[in-house]
Amino acid sequence: MMAASPVPSIVAGMVMRARRKIAAHFFFHHAIDPQDAIAYVPQSAIEQRQFERMQRTGVIRQAGAGRYWIDIAAYRAEDDARRRRLVPIVILLSVAAAALILLGYRG
Repeated sequence: MMAASPVPSIVAGMVMRARRKIAAHFFFHHAIDPQDAIAYVPQSAIEQRQFERMQRTGVIRQAGAGRYWIDIAAYRAEDDARRRRLVPIVILLSVAAAALILLGYRG
């Protein structure tokens, strides 16, 4: 039996870490509306991709002249949507794991 590759989970972790780091930067500087917009330069390629994705989805908005701010409502809506997709998957995997354990139990 082949073991599952850890690469997808590592990449997912890197993506989530980059998204949290970007959001934390804007929250730390209280850049939550156009008047408080700040400059932001991604520190890595993965941060650059996630920053661009967050702009496309409307989570990060541009206030002009290279200044950006985070739309809290859009950030929360995107986070809630991600949870709505992932919770059923986690429940299904948990039930499947429990079923496999019960099938393998010899008592």
